[in-house]
Amino acid sequence: MRDLMRKNRTMKIQKVTTHLLLLLTASVFFACNNFSNIESGISGTIDGAEGETIYLQRFVNNKAVVTDSALINDKGQFLIQPENGLELNFYKLMLSNDQYIVLVTDSTEHLSIETSADNFEEDAQVKGSHNTCRLLDFHRSLTKKQEKLIELKAQTNNPKLSDDERQLAQKQLIEIAGERRQECLKFIDDELPSPAVLAALSELDVNRDKDHFIKVKEGLKSNFSHTYYYKMVDQQIQKTNQPKQERQQPNTKYGAGMEAPQITMQNPKGETMNLSDLRGKVVMIDFWASWCGPCRRENPHVVEAYKKYNKEGFEVFSVSLDKQVDKWEQAIE
Repeated sequence: MRDLMRKNRTMKIQKVTTHLLLLLTASVFFACNNFSNIESGISGTIDGAEGETIYLQRFVNNKAVVTDSALINDKGQFLIQPENGLELNFYKLMLSNDQYIVLVTDSTEHLSIETSADNFEEDAQVKGSHNTCRLLDFHRSLTKKQEKLIELKAQTNNPKLSDDERQLAQKQLIEIAGERRQECLKFIDDELPSPAVLAALSELDVNRDKDHFIKVKEGLKSNFSHTYYYKMVDQQIQKTNQPKQERQQPNTKYGAGMEAPQITMQNPKGETMNLSDLRGKVVMIDFWASWCGPCRRENPHVVEAYKKYNKEGFEVFSVSLDKQVDKWEQAIE
């Protein structure tokens, strides 16, 4: 009888313990999915990315390095809260399919995002980070003008157009390019001291717009001088103060007038391509990647230049930094 009572008590204890564990597990699950209550971190919902891993990358000397990651649950939700916190800087939020969004944030913000896996950046709706929101708005606006410029450039090279039509396209091209520059200048004037202005500054020429480079340097001095990008702006300004002869001195082992190094790689067909095989022609060496937004936006210009000057001996030796062959081939198409 004592053994039976002892057994019953043990069973009750086990049931109570199991029930308690279930309650605790449910509480933890609820807490982990109630992302609206967190004070800092990066959370969101990504339609079509259930079960995937999302990565947060920081930039070290302009190279992306994984800082943290999170598994996206069956509802498409994720939460990233880096243990060591985030300093104010540029970051990359990246899916395993190489789609990404550039963020400007730190650990004082709770940045939330809603988007889709298929159109990660294009569909992104961001809350909780003014700097990131303004960066996305600027990039989308500039991309529309860039697409218009590409269209107009193609028109100016269309042999079927009359001289009047070509001149009209050229005039519109100059106007759009001017509007694009003015948009960059206005964005800097309106958004300083937001680090997002560096996106606009990268579209300008330091010799023509030196005043704005100095303005950005002074405007970001108190909150962004610790970053690689701030130091690059400072170096660009300092370079304009050097005598022209000094500016032309190479800062690497390969400089103007020197022979390019040998590059040997395989093309998508598996054929070996050597840079030296193009000796005697005018060759542009183009380094790019399918996951590089600025590279992809520049690709149409490269194709356009090739079509225009190839008959005169111009070649493009295009070197991809992709590690996934299918993404590389898809980007080429």
